[in-house]
Amino acid sequence: MKRDSVIFLCTGNICRSPMGEGLLKHAIAALPDSSPLKTLRVLSAGTFGEDGMRASSNSIIALDKVGVDISRHVAQSITQEMLDGCFALVAMTQAHLDTVRRYFKTMPPHSFTLLSLVPNAAHTDILDPYGYGMNTYIEVRDEIISAMPHLVKFLEKEYK
Repeated sequence: MKRDSVIFLCTGNICRSPMGEGLLKHAIAALPDSSPLKTLRVLSAGTFGEDGMRASSNSIIALDKVGVDISRHVAQSITQEMLDGCFALVAMTQAHLDTVRRYFKTMPPHSFTLLSLVPNAAHTDILDPYGYGMNTYIEVRDEIISAMPHLVKFLEKEYK
């Protein structure tokens, strides 16, 4: 099976990981047509979510403010099949990676927290904004945005 996907991972797949998915898709769309990243599938999933849920309204609004539409997002749980086709698993927290290691037999070749790619990041976990106000969602969005150039650079170097 070809490993041709990047999967963003959070808990419920309704806040952080859909934002990561939408922002990476947006970044890849801006790359030249010749970029190998154009062939990547960008997905998101949750460790303990409820399949079929929509993205949280605050996540949709926060991304809409920067011109990214995730209004059609539908939550899904991570599966072994998804992991088998995954080139890079990008988790929002170390606990998400630990959960996958505990419950699944194999990990993708590249598995890391998103903020671990950011030099001098104050922390490696992105706060779960669920239940907080719009300002928290915007802070989370901006933290994910700050990591996007680092993620794109990593993928351009590693994905052939």
